[in-house]
Amino acid sequence: MNHKESLDELYSMNELEFEPGLKNMKALLKKLGNPEKKLRCIHVAGTNGKGSVCAMVSSVLADAGYNVGMYTSPHLKKFNERIKMNRRLISDKDVAEYYLKIKKYITNQSFFEITTAMAFLYFYDKNADFVVLEAGLGGRLDSTNVVKPLISVITNISYEHTDRLGKTLRKIAYEKSGIIKNHIPIVTGASGIALRTIKRIAKGKNSKLHALNEGQISKRFNKKKNEWSFDFGIYKNLSLSNLKGKFQVKNAAIAVKALEILNRTNKIKITYTNIKNGLSNAEWPGRFQYIEKNVLVDSAHNPGGFKVLFDELKNISYNRLILLVGFSKDKDVKKISQIISSNKKIGRIILTQSNNEKSMPIEDAKRYFKDGIAIRNSKKALECAKKTAKKNDLVLVCGSIYLLGKII
Repeated sequence: MNHKESLDELYSMNELEFEPGLKNMKALLKKLGNPEKKLRCIHVAGTNGKGSVCAMVSSVLADAGYNVGMYTSPHLKKFNERIKMNRRLISDKDVAEYYLKIKKYITNQSFFEITTAMAFLYFYDKNADFVVLEAGLGGRLDSTNVVKPLISVITNISYEHTDRLGKTLRKIAYEKSGIIKNHIPIVTGASGIALRTIKRIAKGKNSKLHALNEGQISKRFNKKKNEWSFDFGIYKNLSLSNLKGKFQVKNAAIAVKALEILNRTNKIKITYTNIKNGLSNAEWPGRFQYIEKNVLVDSAHNPGGFKVLFDELKNISYNRLILLVGFSKDKDVKKISQIISSNKKIGRIILTQSNNEKSMPIEDAKRYFKDGIAIRNSKKALECAKKTAKKNDLVLVCGSIYLLGKII
């Protein structure tokens, strides 16, 4: 079985048949010898920023000389992006090999459960010193929540997947807080009712909580370099060369805090230079990334992400905003459309969709954007957006990670 055949079988697993809970995941891992129990993990959950925090933590650990595995989802362009060792994607050959190793033990596990098991086994076989693990959906019942991590991280909490996680921030925070383990420290950037929920659960688990707030972070924007630098605690003049946007500064502070705790408790050994270099070299494509001079792409796909993105646009100088958007079926497009309409510089909205089965049909999205132009082919939609834009206009592509994968 080759790489393509393996992925064809994997993608044929109907995610809609996923049974909430860890029973199937644990059953599969037991047959594999429980590789997850032999890994030292940093577990990251939250609504937005999970992937960025994972990329930063991994980059710092790699700079310190550790063998670092990273598991994230979904991917932008290629399945292999989900499983990395020292920033390198798992090879096509290994994708096929590790799927075959697991295939004979599969009963009724979902695509994500099988993929997660592949990652655990791969990282164990590759002798990973640490694994930076991103939760997929929620936390409490997520397939990654079978590990006892060195530290847990919850980036932030806002509305997403309300059909599965609950319709209030309290319920969503409860689900995300499911990654908190007894006596394991927890770092979070959450606030309000979500933070109060996290505090309550952390207290019940006797877990030391480290909650960050904006007042702890000193931020500076260098217009000449087009990058943010910041101070956080004892760490001064940290910069994010490859990760643009003010919102990444808080993600970086969360990553630094988690690393600082692990360093202080002798779980890792890193230096200030490792942190400085690791943050500067961290990469996470599709997050406030310019793919051309006036074409910006961002993975904002829920109301919280759009709020952050449109706040960030206030730091950019442009005449008109030419917006190219496509959504997934389960997103709250009504709330997103309200955030978009708050931008008074919008010159045109172009609606499109990727060919992914989870994509929202243009006809459904059109209900919220009466003046939007519908172009089904995403590449043609981008060409239209670029032709529409004049010299000092900004083209923004967002709304769906699957769409970004087609554009980048």
